[in-house]
Amino acid sequence: MAMMVQGFQRTQYPELFDEMFRLRKKVFHDEKGWDVNIVDGEFEIDEFDRDDTVYLLSLDESRNIVASVRLLSTASPHMFAGPFAHMFPDVQFSSPLIWEATRWAGTHDRRLQPNGVSYSACDICLSAARFGLEYGVAQFVGVFEPALRRIYRRCGMPARVISTIQDGPYRGISAGIWDVSANNEQAILRATGLETEFAQAA
Repeated sequence: MAMMVQGFQRTQYPELFDEMFRLRKKVFHDEKGWDVNIVDGEFEIDEFDRDDTVYLLSLDESRNIVASVRLLSTASPHMFAGPFAHMFPDVQFSSPLIWEATRWAGTHDRRLQPNGVSYSACDICLSAARFGLEYGVAQFVGVFEPALRRIYRRCGMPARVISTIQDGPYRGISAGIWDVSANNEQAILRATGLETEFAQAA
């Protein structure tokens, strides 16, 4: 089940936000070993977790978070203009029509869709497309590792790669861009098998 929350709702959903920030700490600090900001020894939170930040969550039947992603308008401070600038100095965005997707984090979701990708990952991809359509987003940009790039492709939303780091500790990490359209939404539904599920539910 998909859910959208915004940063200003943290007092409304404190347990949900804490769970998301714990998951991010587990994924980016504990598992990947990235140099990220850790708060109180258990949460990954940085300066981009603001009141205007949008979060897309995929919840299981018990309403536990199994995946999440953070969305930021590139018209506001965002990671390509901050921490990612030294990694991709020639990649710059600043538009209310272009949003940045970062901090994709997920648990080991064993519920697989016909495309071999977890339900939660498919759910997040579809949620992002629908958020874009509803709120007038023309494109999403993001940074991703090769494994996540394959997931995007299998979910019917292949990224157009703008730049890929060729050497050093971040070798293989790419910056990419996705268009938002009704056709893209339908491609995700077909590729993920969610189209059939929603039709049956109706």
